[in-house]
Formats: sequence, structure tokens, C-alpha cells
Amino acid sequence: MKSRNKALKEHLAELRARAITAKTPADIDKATEAITSFSKQQKYQFNHTFAIMALAFAGLMAILSYWSQMDLTYEDRMWLRVAAGVSAIGAIAVIWMRYSTVKKAGDLLYVRAVAIQAGIVRDYEYNGKEYWRQLKALFPLFKCGDEGQSITKRYLGGVDTTPFTLFEFKYVDVSTSTSTDSNGTTRTTESKTTKYKYGVLVQFTDFNYLSLNTKRFQARWDSASRAFNKLFKVRALTEMHAAKFFEPKVVLEFTDKFNFVKSLDVTGDSVACIELPKQVFPSEVRKPKLQETTRYLEGIDKPASIPILELTKELVQFINQNK
Repeated sequence: MKSRNKALKEHLAELRARAITAKTPADIDKATEAITSFSKQQKYQFNHTFAIMALAFAGLMAILSYWSQMDLTYEDRMWLRVAAGVSAIGAIAVIWMRYSTVKKAGDLLYVRAVAIQAGIVRDYEYNGKEYWRQLKALFPLFKCGDEGQSITKRYLGGVDTTPFTLFEFKYVDVSTSTSTDSNGTTRTTESKTTKYKYGVLVQFTDFNYLSLNTKRFQARWDSASRAFNKLFKVRALTEMHAAKFFEPKVVLEFTDKFNFVKSLDVTGDSVACIELPKQVFPSEVRKPKLQETTRYLEGIDKPASIPILELTKELVQFINQNK
């Protein structure tokens, strides 16, 4: 008979595999059936008996190291404290990693359910570094960072007949600072900050003549709306191109409905890169806990929507109708 911990580990591995390969609501249903069946046998909690015993033993060693009636040398007491600290940290780490394993499996499956409902499919068949190099040659958005540049996640989707790719771009900024102490010794310290950008790449047709908040084109154009001008800096192939696209109704829609857009850039082949807030990603939705199985199953049956992504789809449709 399998131990409780072994059975849970195998089940979580199954859920992770199902989450990675799921492409349809039916695939999610099969995963929820597995959760329902497993939850009838045991809870989504590891047996922490040995970890708790290690914590108790660490506490005992700590007490003994301070107990004055114990005939111990100073070195012995220090070794007891070190052993107690190592045992306690190890036990806590085991408990935390086990909890994290359950959470990650549940989150992965739920995020996949959210993505499927949103009409996008996670794509693993690409090289993140090479894909970044390709995009860097097309869009200034990807020309940042000192190291670690890569497209770490991407989803494929579409609006009507217009395909798009949802991306997460990671890069690392490296900065150095120097300081001199009272002895005249100069030290250089290096710090690294990991950053992310999010957006969609959209394959339009005949939409290659204007940009927002980027400098691809030379001709500048201002709307009569101050609110719009604060949000967007328009550059176009010519002022006439911009004026023709940004009719009053279009300006109003961008100001009131599509004001979440950070930038929009296009290539000569009508491939657009639209930078968006990170909330456009499925992983940013609030996730139910797998440990609370009943609520989790209710949540995954009707997964959360992604408002920014739905608005982005409307933006793609809107551009197609007005370009």
C-alpha cells in the first residue's frame, strides 16, 4: 500500500502533466475528475510527522544549550545551538516545499483552465532566446536589458481571422556603484534587477502606417482631445494617415476604452506589437487553493476571465474595422 506522501506526489505529478498538455475544456474536465476521485481518498496535505518531530528535537536541543544545570562546555552549547538551527531550518524548508508543491500544481491547472476559456493555448515549441532575437530585430520594445533577455512565456490565439501571440518578455538590468571607505579603499558593487514586459503580437493586413508611444515614424499628430494626447503620442507615415485613422469616434474609444495600451508599434508587414499591463496574462488572475478542494472544483468549473485580454481582442477587432 502506498504511503500518503507518495500517493500525493504521484497525483500532483499527474495533475501537472494534465495541465501542461490540456488544450480543451474536456481535458480540464478529465483533470477535475482525477481531483474528485483523489479527494475522496485523502486530503491535499502531506504527512509532516517527521518534519514536526525534527522541529521538536531542534527545540529540545536549543533548550538544553541554554540550561545551566547541563554540564556542557561553551563549545558544546554552541554546537547544540547550531544543530538546533540547522534542524529547524531543514524541517521548515521541507514543510514549505511540500505546501508549495501542492499550490503550484493547483495553480498550473487553474491557469490553464483560464487560458482555454480565454481562447489561447500555451506554446512550448520555441526557443525563448532565439525568439527574442527575432523580435529585437523588429521592435524597439525588445531592445532593453543588459543580460538574460528571453521570451519566457507565449500563448497563441486569434480574433476572427486575425492571429495573435501573447508574450512575456524577461530581461535583467545590471547596475554598478562604487564606494570608498575611510582608508581610501574603493569597492565596486554590482546589482541585478529582473524586469518583465507583456503584450501581444498581432498580424494585421494593411495596417503599417502609425504607432503609439514609439518613434518608428517621423510625422507627429495631435488630437483635439487633451485626454487622448496625454495618453498617446501618435507618430505616423504622414499626418494624413494618422488623421484618417483617428476619426473622433476612434479617438474617443482609445481614450475611454483602450487607455490601458502602453504602446503600439507596427512593421512594414503589418505586424503590430502592443505593449500591455501584466494583468493580460492568465497567471495574474486570482487562483483558488487546491487544498480547499470543494471551492477549487467550483472555481475551475467556471474559471475567471481576463478583462484586459478581452479588451485587447476588442481592440484588434476595432482596428480591423477602422484601419
